[in-house]
Amino acid sequence: MNFEEIINARESSMHREKMPIGEFYRKQIDGKYHYVVDLKPALIDSIVFCEAMKADVEWSAKRMDKQQLHGELHGDSNGIYEIELETGNFQTLANLLSTNPAIVAQKGFIDGVFNSLTEYLGNLHAEGIYQLCLAPESVFVRKGSDVPMLLTHGSFYQNVNDLNQLYGDYETFVAPEVMAHEEVDERSDVYALGRLIEFLFEQAEIPYEYKMMLKKATAQNPAERFQTLAEMKSALEGKRNARRMLFTFIACVAIALLAVWVYIDIMPEASTVEFIEPAPKTNTDDPFASYFDPEMEMMLDGDSIPMTDRDRMYQKKAEEIFRKRYAQEADRILSDIYNNDRMNGTEKNYRAGSQAMVEELIKMQTQMGEEAGLSEEEAGRIGQEIVDQLTKQKQEQVTRKGYIKPQESDDEEE
Repeated sequence: MNFEEIINARESSMHREKMPIGEFYRKQIDGKYHYVVDLKPALIDSIVFCEAMKADVEWSAKRMDKQQLHGELHGDSNGIYEIELETGNFQTLANLLSTNPAIVAQKGFIDGVFNSLTEYLGNLHAEGIYQLCLAPESVFVRKGSDVPMLLTHGSFYQNVNDLNQLYGDYETFVAPEVMAHEEVDERSDVYALGRLIEFLFEQAEIPYEYKMMLKKATAQNPAERFQTLAEMKSALEGKRNARRMLFTFIACVAIALLAVWVYIDIMPEASTVEFIEPAPKTNTDDPFASYFDPEMEMMLDGDSIPMTDRDRMYQKKAEEIFRKRYAQEADRILSDIYNNDRMNGTEKNYRAGSQAMVEELIKMQTQMGEEAGLSEEEAGRIGQEIVDQLTKQKQEQVTRKGYIKPQESDDEEE
């Protein structure tokens, strides 16, 4: 015996595994090693089982799905006794997990098994065929691959009198109605697939979406399970999407809270400001008190010509332009006098600044009034309204934030 034969012989002796219909191992046929399944003697004594096996193998030979494992029946004068598997290097799912338990933690492994079996079992259901048992010892994979493959199909054997001979040691992976010889349908495979996925998670923590799906899939009462494999898969995807949305929401909330924390952290701390009641308002506080005489508004030219609607429209437009432009300039000019620095200065400096401000406001009012085509009286009236409004606003702001220092004494000035 050469070295290769020694290795093959050793490998074949180490991988003799029990499965529902018999024992799986490698044996030499015509000088070459092939994978075979020795059928249970108690099963091949049943004519019903043997006929069911022949029908199953014949039907499977027509399937070209990647999840279908093909085989050839061997028999003699006493009947069939084994199935020779197609050429390839195979192992059971149970053996794969035994020799490499870490594979269940590999990303996509369990999802791949679930999706692949869901797809193939759905194809079987379309032809009225049901698997019924998905014990890991009856599910095969090619070495180097994780695509599950099925050799036989349980619904062919449902008429066998003693199903304990077939599923006795693997009843965990078979729905209760199957063992009771009751009607089987897609819900029976929902149960079997659920039990197989539970087995895969024995070496790993079950995610939330799988846990919720498996609880319903493995219900003892068929009416309480998913009615189809498609419904089972949809429920899993729905739970998974809900979980992703929850994590996304939590992440968004965490980012928002972090942003608020950073904003608060970089903002300067508010300081306590002592507010002092301002001095009574005098004529010096409002440099415009004597600038505009409201009675001018009543002065009308007795010889003026009545205005037409068109003239009034132009007049209104000119006033709007003047108001907008003059309000911007007046706000800028008033801000130079009504601010904390100026109001906290001496009264002498405040008055000097006020006089300069009045002159500049009058200059801008006259210039902009002429540009807008307004009369001197109209420009003065509108300008005074704008200045009064802005002055009141800015005095209120300054009143809240500061005060005017008293006038410096003559000694200090010297």
